[in-house]
Amino acid sequence: MKKVVISLLMLFLVVFLMSGCNGITPSPSDNEYDEENTELAYIKVLPNQVEMSVNQSKKFEAKAYNSDNKLIAMDASIVKWSARYTSCIFCIEWQLSPTQGSTQTTFTPTNPEKTGNYEVWANYGGKWDKADVNVY
Repeated sequence: MKKVVISLLMLFLVVFLMSGCNGITPSPSDNEYDEENTELAYIKVLPNQVEMSVNQSKKFEAKAYNSDNKLIAMDASIVKWSARYTSCIFCIEWQLSPTQGSTQTTFTPTNPEKTGNYEVWANYGGKWDKADVNVY
């Protein structure tokens, strides 16, 4: 009986040590919102630089920051997305979905004859930011 109790105790200790301490002690997150200073200073589109091939999709996310460079909560309903092919302003050589109402969008360049530089833009509260996309 004593061996069974000791074996169970050892098993518990091994499992506890292998699981780490994150389950017991919460660690601070970089994604925590500043709830005191919620005034919008600027936005960022992430990732801000991407290389991808034609017909490959990439998800982009807009994040809002205050003047203290801290993340603030966004109202997704007022986020608008757009994209452009820098070699032909009036050409639409991509799919972008959704184009509004979300902090995330998915960009897919669709024309194999139109490789080069694209931009994925987000607008939130009158602030703009873009990601540069090199399509090969």
